[in-house]
Amino acid sequence: MRVSLFVVVESIGTMLLSFAPTVQCHGYLSFPAAVYRDPYTATSFVTTISENIDLSTFGGKKWNDTPALNAAMFASSFRNSSYSSLREMIDPVVPGCGSTRLDVAPVNVTGASEARWQNDEEHRGFVDSHHGPCEIWVDEHRALHNDDCRAAFTSYPAHLPLDYDALCGGECRLTFYWLALHEAAWQVYKACAPIVNTNNAKLA
Repeated sequence: MRVSLFVVVESIGTMLLSFAPTVQCHGYLSFPAAVYRDPYTATSFVTTISENIDLSTFGGKKWNDTPALNAAMFASSFRNSSYSSLREMIDPVVPGCGSTRLDVAPVNVTGASEARWQNDEEHRGFVDSHHGPCEIWVDEHRALHNDDCRAAFTSYPAHLPLDYDALCGGECRLTFYWLALHEAAWQVYKACAPIVNTNNAKLA
């Protein structure tokens, strides 16, 4: 039986595609624009954690509910934990800046009033199913916290309000944290961007 060259090439191409790595498109820090070490995985989470990170706080609770209810359960539990911030919980698990780089030119945020997070594939800010808390820090100042950023910031991109003039004068570091709670394995996102603000109203 003769097999056409086209069929053979098409079959080989299909096999190769089946072995190709896939990108998990969740989102990225678009302003101030983070620079990712590997652009191919820029939208992926950095790692996962679970209730085991603090069983006294999170253990024995229902974590397989809807994403929104999981986020509400986390928020209620977190308020009774020893953590003062999401940063305090995530930094020991993801030290540094995750998959992002700081050895790049700072982004000028002078006159800006927000940060932006987005998913270009789905044209969302935060992915619909990925309910959970997020935080933004500028150096040692917490600039934003919300218990469910998917519910609170629904635009594309997600517009996260920040008062740069009150938080940064000169060069600073912005760090974004997000925990997606749609599964029992909680997805951890962390991204940094060096920034510069030419106004001089930085907190003492």
